[in-house]
Amino acid sequence: MSRILFSKGGVNLSSEDIGDIQQHLNLVLPEELVNHYLIHNGGIPSNSFWILEDGCSLWVKKFLPMKFPVGTERTLEDSYLLMVAKNVMPKGLIPFAIDHGGNYFCIDTSGEVYFYAVDRWDEALSDEQNHEKAKKKLGVSFQLFVNQLVETDEFED
Repeated sequence: MSRILFSKGGVNLSSEDIGDIQQHLNLVLPEELVNHYLIHNGGIPSNSFWILEDGCSLWVKKFLPMKFPVGTERTLEDSYLLMVAKNVMPKGLIPFAIDHGGNYFCIDTSGEVYFYAVDRWDEALSDEQNHEKAKKKLGVSFQLFVNQLVETDEFED
């Protein structure tokens, strides 16, 4: 499905596992995300940089595993439930990867991918305003996001 290799991922998932997760989250996960997770349950991508339109890059540390934690890290669903319960992240924005600063790469239920900076919280703003401020739309689907990751943040025009 993708030219990128993933190492240190979680236990392989079944369609039943995905169904259990969706029921637990009370969400229908986007098809591209589900298809990817049936092959790669989280892990560290061999290509880990997303290049923004302005030439800056975002560094993907790892994709979060589902259902079965790897070591002490949180699963995708645990991260989602915790962030929503703390009102740090709005419902329906699902974290699937993290960067080295603890910020998230997320997908919404329609399949749009976002970068979500949890370290930009402003106490003077409402929760909803903070949610919008933290969210940067990357303008691609999940599969395009994965396919367009590059090996290094140094790239040629």
